[in-house]
Amino acid sequence: MTGGEMMRVLIAIDDSACSRLAIDAVVNRHWADSTKFRVIHVVEPIVQQYGLVAPQAVELMIDAEKKLKIHGQQLLDATSAKLQSLFGAESVGCEVLQGNVSDTIVQNAIEWKADLIVIGSHGRTGIDRLFLGSVAEKVVNRAPCSVDVVKLKAVVTEPRTAKQVAAASI
Repeated sequence: MTGGEMMRVLIAIDDSACSRLAIDAVVNRHWADSTKFRVIHVVEPIVQQYGLVAPQAVELMIDAEKKLKIHGQQLLDATSAKLQSLFGAESVGCEVLQGNVSDTIVQNAIEWKADLIVIGSHGRTGIDRLFLGSVAEKVVNRAPCSVDVVKLKAVVTEPRTAKQVAAASI
C-alpha cells in the first residue's frame, strides 16, 4: 500500500483469550490514519454443528442461537468501543454474522475487500486439531489477502534445579 491508500483490516473474534490477544496486537500496532477496521463475530448455526435434531429441540436451538447472537453483539460492542476510542468511531465497524466460521470470515473479507485479516489461534496440535480443526488455518489457506494469526503461547513451567535457584538469587 502506498501512503495515500486506505487499508482495510478485518478482525475476526470470538470470546477467547486468543481473540483478546488478536485485539491487543491490533491496538499495539501503528496504523495509518486512513485505516478502516471491521470487527466480526460469527455464530455457527447449531444445526450445522450437531446435525439433525428432534423436532422438539428446534425451539430450544433457535433460542440458543438468539442468545449466542446477543452475546456476540455484546462482545463486538465492547471491542469496537475499545478500537473506536483509539482510532475514531468512523474508522471502526462491526457485525455479528451467521454461518460456517471459516467460510464466513473468508467471504466477508472478499465482500469487504479486506487487505488484512487478523485472527487469534489456540495453537492446537495433534488430536485436538484433528477433531476440532483450525479456523485460522482454513482462513489462511483460503483468504484473498494477508492473514495475521496471533497465537496464544502456552507457558511451560518446569521444576527449577537447585543450581538454577541459586543462580537466580545472586
